[in-house]
Amino acid sequence: MEAKAVVNSNNISGLIERTLNYVDPRLVDHGKRVASLVYGMLAVQKKYSAKDIQDICILAMLHDIGAYKTEEINRMAQFESEDIWEHSIYGYVFLDNLSPLKNWARAVMFHHVAAVHLPDTLEDRIREAAQMISLADRVDIYLQEHPDSHNLFGYLDRVRGSKFDGSILDLFYEADNQFSMLACLDEEKDFHKILPDVRLSEQECEDYLRMMIYAIDFRSQHTVTHTITTTRISCCAARHMGLSEEQIHNIFYGALLHDLGKIGIPVEILEYPGRLSNQAMAIMRTHVDRTEEILGGTIEEGITRIALRHHEKLDGSGYPRGLCGEKLTIEERIVAVSDIVSALLGTRSYKEAFSKNRTLSIIEEQAREGKIDKSVVEVLRENFDVVLEEVEESCRPILDTYYGLRKEYQYLLGKYLYDGAKTADKGRKES
Repeated sequence: MEAKAVVNSNNISGLIERTLNYVDPRLVDHGKRVASLVYGMLAVQKKYSAKDIQDICILAMLHDIGAYKTEEINRMAQFESEDIWEHSIYGYVFLDNLSPLKNWARAVMFHHVAAVHLPDTLEDRIREAAQMISLADRVDIYLQEHPDSHNLFGYLDRVRGSKFDGSILDLFYEADNQFSMLACLDEEKDFHKILPDVRLSEQECEDYLRMMIYAIDFRSQHTVTHTITTTRISCCAARHMGLSEEQIHNIFYGALLHDLGKIGIPVEILEYPGRLSNQAMAIMRTHVDRTEEILGGTIEEGITRIALRHHEKLDGSGYPRGLCGEKLTIEERIVAVSDIVSALLGTRSYKEAFSKNRTLSIIEEQAREGKIDKSVVEVLRENFDVVLEEVEESCRPILDTYYGLRKEYQYLLGKYLYDGAKTADKGRKES
């Protein structure tokens, strides 16, 4: 049976927006305005394919995604003048490794670098994309500080040939002349109005969905690894229980999405080194409601229920709705048990990994108390070593990629930060 697409071109951009809004809506709004300006330039240029235009515009929307991680959000207006490398490099490695935008991601790394200081080895198409994003970014920030567009044009003319290529400036002027982009810049931006013909493949949509899962790293690395292992434990348990491929498909995505709302939980709560206070626990528990708000009715109902019910208990003592056993499907029960197993086996800021015996002892006790499903616990007990081997094998490639991007970030930061700072300072003096 062919699996149904979980997200599509019509709803994936909304899901991305709602997810990142929980970190900071200012960067989302800024990204959409930058994307609209870039789209105007590309429409005038008529050089790239529809697919390339689509990818460049999505890249423009996400160009500051690295700032979510590097704690530069509150210095957004200073990105142009200082500290340009941290968020630019992290954004590049994140999009290069964990998004469908690999072919264009390098432009994000250079979107604050003056034209005269761009590396000679940079591909022409990456240079153009970086310059378009840089110009759109500068225009939007400039207008937030100085609403008079007449002064903007004077500024842009002064930096022609240094900060921005003349050809890119000409594209911008022509696009504004044709589409009155600046007059419409403060209008509410819906991505499908910015890019009305967006057509993402099922694989691209799934890749963007996974990208949002990994974006939880902006709050907690442990949450990302927990999500990946919970998903794999759930699927392995389901196979050993003989569930159908459709059920396993739904379990996979329900588990993958189950902690998405944690992107909106303060990091000091997510990573608190000890038992949470009642107040902090109440905030932590809101991650389920936040997940529901992010999914926004765009994900198939069965998958959404799996994601939202992973903390419910068979005896009604769970949250957020206190549902009882008869209202919880086997798929939901499997993910609820797997979530506990993953949490026990994983390391956190406040605990070491629990042993196999201690983990089994805890879930068996909860099963005896009528809190979680006995049949799921029994299957995991009988196949524990096999399941963990399967989980290790299936998780290793993505975890290697995930940890690898951190090493790449540190390497590139060391490579560009010193020389890049000198280059940026020189460029500012010239502009």
